[in-house]
Amino acid sequence: MNRTLSVRCIFNIPVLPLRLNAIVCLMAVLLMAGGAIHAQLAGKGAVAGTIFDASGASVPGATIVMTNNATGIATTTTSTSAGDFSVATLDAGVYTITVTAKGFEKLAQQNVQVNALETVSFSPKLTVGSLGETVTVSTIPPQLETTNATLGATMENEMYSALPIEMGAYGQPDQRRATDFAFLMPGVQGNNTNGNATTNTGIVNGSGSRGAVSDVYVDGVAFVRAGGNGDPRYVWTAISVDAIDQFQVQTSGYSAIYEGQGIQNYTVKQGGAKYHASVYEFFRNTALDTWGFFGSVPNPATGAKVKPIENSNEFGINLSGPLIPFGGWKNKVFFYGNYNGFRYASSTPTQVTFPTTAEQHGDFSAIGYPIYDPNTQATCTANSTNGPCRYQYGYGPTGAHGPAGSPTAIGAPNVIPSSEFSQVALNLQQFLPQLSNQNPQGNYLSPNPNALVNWSTTDRIDYVVSPRDTLTFVTAIGRQASSNPAAQTTAGRNVGPVPYNWGQAFAPKTAVGIVEETHTFTEHLVNQFKYGYARYNGPTYDSDESPQYSATAAGLSGLPVGAAQNAFPFVDFSSSIASPINNSPSWWSGNAPNVTLAENYTLVDNLQWVKGKHTFTFGAQIAWLLYNVINDTGGSSPLTLSNAVTETAGITPSSNTNPKYAAVSGTGEAYASFLIGQIDKASFTDYLQSEFGARFRPISPYVQDNWKITSKLTADLGLRWDYYPSVREVHNAESFFSPTLANPVTGANGALQFTGTGPGTCNCSTPVQNWYKNFGPRIGLAYQSDPKTVWRASYGLMFSHGNAVGGSATSLGTLGFSAAPSFSANGMLLSTAPLTGANGAIPAYAPALGVASGPQFGTGYTTVSGFTGTPSGIGYDDPYVGARAPEFVNYSFGFQHQWTDAFTSTISYVGSQGHFLPTDGGNPRGVWADALDPKYLALGSGLTALATPANCALYGAACPAKFTTSQSIATALKPFPFQSVSDTFGYVANANYNALQASFNMRPAHGLTFMANYTWSRSIDDGGTFRTGYAIPAGTIANQPNKSYAADRIERSVSTTNQPQHVVITGVWDVPFGKTIANRNEIERAIFGGFKISEIFQAFSGSPLSITASSCQTNPAQTCNEANYNPNFTGPVRVNGRWGKGITAANTTAISYIATSAGTQAAPTGPFIYPSQLAATSAFPNGSPFAPLYTFANGARTAAYNLYGPGNYQLDLAVVRSFPIHVINSKLDLRAEMYNVTNHTFFAVASTQLGNSSFGTVGPNANYNRRAIQLSGRLAF
Repeated sequence: MNRTLSVRCIFNIPVLPLRLNAIVCLMAVLLMAGGAIHAQLAGKGAVAGTIFDASGASVPGATIVMTNNATGIATTTTSTSAGDFSVATLDAGVYTITVTAKGFEKLAQQNVQVNALETVSFSPKLTVGSLGETVTVSTIPPQLETTNATLGATMENEMYSALPIEMGAYGQPDQRRATDFAFLMPGVQGNNTNGNATTNTGIVNGSGSRGAVSDVYVDGVAFVRAGGNGDPRYVWTAISVDAIDQFQVQTSGYSAIYEGQGIQNYTVKQGGAKYHASVYEFFRNTALDTWGFFGSVPNPATGAKVKPIENSNEFGINLSGPLIPFGGWKNKVFFYGNYNGFRYASSTPTQVTFPTTAEQHGDFSAIGYPIYDPNTQATCTANSTNGPCRYQYGYGPTGAHGPAGSPTAIGAPNVIPSSEFSQVALNLQQFLPQLSNQNPQGNYLSPNPNALVNWSTTDRIDYVVSPRDTLTFVTAIGRQASSNPAAQTTAGRNVGPVPYNWGQAFAPKTAVGIVEETHTFTEHLVNQFKYGYARYNGPTYDSDESPQYSATAAGLSGLPVGAAQNAFPFVDFSSSIASPINNSPSWWSGNAPNVTLAENYTLVDNLQWVKGKHTFTFGAQIAWLLYNVINDTGGSSPLTLSNAVTETAGITPSSNTNPKYAAVSGTGEAYASFLIGQIDKASFTDYLQSEFGARFRPISPYVQDNWKITSKLTADLGLRWDYYPSVREVHNAESFFSPTLANPVTGANGALQFTGTGPGTCNCSTPVQNWYKNFGPRIGLAYQSDPKTVWRASYGLMFSHGNAVGGSATSLGTLGFSAAPSFSANGMLLSTAPLTGANGAIPAYAPALGVASGPQFGTGYTTVSGFTGTPSGIGYDDPYVGARAPEFVNYSFGFQHQWTDAFTSTISYVGSQGHFLPTDGGNPRGVWADALDPKYLALGSGLTALATPANCALYGAACPAKFTTSQSIATALKPFPFQSVSDTFGYVANANYNALQASFNMRPAHGLTFMANYTWSRSIDDGGTFRTGYAIPAGTIANQPNKSYAADRIERSVSTTNQPQHVVITGVWDVPFGKTIANRNEIERAIFGGFKISEIFQAFSGSPLSITASSCQTNPAQTCNEANYNPNFTGPVRVNGRWGKGITAANTTAISYIATSAGTQAAPTGPFIYPSQLAATSAFPNGSPFAPLYTFANGARTAAYNLYGPGNYQLDLAVVRSFPIHVINSKLDLRAEMYNVTNHTFFAVASTQLGNSSFGTVGPNANYNRRAIQLSGRLAF
């Protein structure tokens, strides 16, 4: 009989466009047609297989019961007519599986380890006999993956909890982080160019140099931070290491249930049928650390050799068991709870420069160069016979005319009379501390203390409602709090007392919650529902914001509401022009209060159906992602008072239009200018709307079918559709550059446009058009050629959120929604916002108007009054590129072999192609980077000429009408010369990865557990820096006259993060002494027993160096990055032996390990053309003969001359001694961990910039520490 399947689409969702409804309908057809889905459900583990009799025939109708040893919860199913079974709702843990069938003996398989995201293959053979007979098997079943082609690894609790886990790992002073273990997994690297181990999940299978494309799951729920994909902070800030039972990293071939380029899943511990508790304390102290290679160098602030101070303590408690300890509830409701606390304290004594006591009182006689009184400018000029002038402090007019106003001494030189002091300046300097000395520099020693007070709590409840329903609740809350203020290590930031301190303090808070319900309709039909919520609130506070330090209290007025009024102003000082001494004080304050709030709501529903040889899973994931940013808390930024030498410098006539003057070199003092209220520039930002909210709602339906084609061949087939709409601002308060909108000022296309509805808007929420074609097929094949070998192959197309599709949620354009008034010194070098005498009023300004600003807002470089200045920065939201999510084509082929019941090896070829990836550079697309097209380089020196009508005609340049004559022809020829356009959604990079990945795993056997991973790989991309985003025509590349490149093709090279070799070995050894060796009596067992040793060993090769130049040949179409090759160079480029050989800690710059580039312009020596040889000279008016003017540098973006940086190895060890406490059935574990056991120094290349004095030398690597010891104790009940 012929049967016809008729399908009618019932998925008509009114809120979705017609095209989207059609896609949903298509997904429904795929779900209904032809079958079913398999694999574990989200965050769960599975057991699947076939029941056989002794002859190898399948046994239908067998009853399989899986019992969790910890909780006693049993899950039951029956085998199908083909003898197959699958249970995909199991929590991670150790199980006992019993199989019963009529006419066969009962089989009980013990010690079955079930892991989340993995399927245990279990295909027993039953023995004919009576059900009253039981065959018990305690041997661990084989761990071959026969049902899929997923690559990755699981770190089970026994190994995970035993390995050395460091507080302050990777140079970040935080508690132990479970997420750090991901970098031990095959295919994962931590040398990404963006963020660090606390904010970035790293690079997975060569996924671009910036990483951050993996998804982080907690118990199978994806928590994507819209402000930054691949951010692990939802985990480690709220869920402690002790609350994690196990975790998985999967890098290729995984189910359509999961999204992203690689996934990480963290399983929270659960309670069981028995009560358990433990308390613990981890401890680190400076006294336990070695000096390290760099530690013996005296601190320049103190002159003493002091180890970097560090004190860390982590402590907590675990409780678990039945929530209600009596009646039937005892076996139905279980709980787990953890509290974890962390304390950190350190200090880095640092010298700070404040004005000396004399300078605070106006006495600058010790500085060694003159300062001048701007109040005498009119009088001096009137008396001068040689042009404009000022009288030096301590001098005045004689009443006669003469050179420089005919000065005469009237007081002490360089002493400002108190009558000229600014009251505001006096109010701001009144909090200055007592100085350590009166030296002009480094006259205050700050302890620069730092501290963290962190805590988290994680709780879980499991409720067996009925044999068909289970409920799970997980909550986790964490808080971090820095010292107030937090220590600073960035050069230029003031670490003195408040209110002069940089003033940064932070206290982020994290919350995570998950509700899960699993319902069993039948033994072969199960539904899983999950709903998760995550929140990361990251406020940054200004320690200098308080009533006593406020700008208002200092006497300033005319400022907007917010930090401009409430905070201590930012006060900065420039150094004297060509002065022999840099006498400027350290800048005062500097941190603006702000808030970033990321929230994630995720709903997941999966329905699994086992039918014959198919296990089908169909489901969907819907997320609501929010990212709110308050740029300046309160509505305005702190006031910035910039002080320069020019207001107290001597003056001379200038070549510019009168009445502009020039400052005399070697005169003037910034603090003197401040003290008399002659502010060089006063500025702040006033927001019409200070909070912007990004919204992003991805929807992802999927289907997966695990099809056991034959007893040896399994196909794992899936399809996922990721609908990732572009980011929106919740109030439509966004602006962007429109290249097609007419600008009323210039008369040309190219103007500011706003989202929203009505006049001046695009009548849209975003100009970016949604992309509907993110279809990701997943294909996996597993063929078991013999009982111990499985051949596996996979193909998959994966998509990542990319921080809200094509760009970060923080990249919403806000031009027009804030006013940024700036009052700079005038042409006579006098303040336009003077705070002289008792005056504290800031000049009036025009507030922001939002949409009413009009399309002309931000326009500059015109001849139209009001629009002659520098244009404002504005982002272009590309309608196509902005919608494209990062995508990865992944493929693999390999085999897994079971050598023993406990030991397996997996060897695979792994490949990946990535597209639409973020870049490190900001100009990969020429037009939308508003860059000059290289086709204009034929104009040569004409590009630098001013864009006057005569010059434009002379050089044949099509200069636009109304363009200012004060800018160059090169600027006039840019695509949008009246704007400063940048590419908001510049995700256009491509990456290629090929690797051999080998993994060797031993489950506990003879007391030994280990995992060894080896990766041999090569990654290539074009996602770094860019010379230009245009195609480069022939004749414009230095020393390569016939070479040309398509757009960005010249930048395609090995990735900056390419790591050819990477080895990781982790192991745990339960030492047999006192057990099977030296166990003859109680004394031997007491002395030698109870020891456990664990280790982590890592070794990896260095990454390619990017050789850049401090300056390049003149070329207005080029962004100066790469260096120029010397075509005549022969010989080695890497010199002086291995990195770091021969140097001392006190003089790391003594040796460069890259050959020196020098010589002359005519005959350069060394591998590169030195930057100073590129300029035009009388002998070479066209610059270097080997890198002429108006050409592009020809050096490779990475690995020029195959230059690679230092590699590294590190061994970490832990020794645990357990002491049983028999009275209370408990034990005490004392633990000592040693990190970097060999005290190996991992050098970093100090500078790869040609022309820098540290070029090719080495320095410390902040991410890797000297040898350190961590001690801990744990009492378990």
